[in-house]
Amino acid sequence: MAGNVETENYHSPLELIDLNNPLELLSKWVEEAKELGLPEPDAMNLATVDKNGNPHNRMVLMRHINDSEIGFFTNLESNKANDIFSDGKTSSTLWWPQLGRQVRIEGRANEMNRKMVDSYFAQRPRNSKIAAWSSKQSSELESMDKLHQVFEEFKEKFAAETIPTPPFWGGFTIRVEKIEYWLGREFRLHDRIVLSKLGDTWAKNRIYP
Repeated sequence: MAGNVETENYHSPLELIDLNNPLELLSKWVEEAKELGLPEPDAMNLATVDKNGNPHNRMVLMRHINDSEIGFFTNLESNKANDIFSDGKTSSTLWWPQLGRQVRIEGRANEMNRKMVDSYFAQRPRNSKIAAWSSKQSSELESMDKLHQVFEEFKEKFAAETIPTPPFWGGFTIRVEKIEYWLGREFRLHDRIVLSKLGDTWAKNRIYP
């Protein structure tokens, strides 16, 4: 009985979403997850579609966010990149089970400008930079020994110099067209708000759990 009373008196924090900045809450949730020390707080499942209409998904790290887009970095010759170059439609999900929060995003991806890519790459740990040069992402690998061999070769090559951004390494920004904020609630009466872009404005709708 007490549970029913609590649910009836529930005031949704999602009602406070600012339609002039629909990604503000996403940014806030990521920062809160970081402050709590949750593992990979900006990890997201990214779904793409290849030229034959086959869907594919994988986990990436959301490393860019502003008031209209999110972004991630990757090898531009990878399967995910090839999917995006053939069909830019994407769907992404971020989930923080410890907080009972989930965000779903739909939008179109475009290649990130090189200035942003170079700026991010320069901040990566040295071994991560070398790993980027060492990996022909998504292509067949004969053995892990081969991967480590190539890594050591690039490590020696760049031993005495600054490591440049590989020409095949870059990123994508996703222009957000729809975003759903989800809050887990007891009795599975989850709180869901969907924001949809309509021209230069946003519409807000509540949907059943």
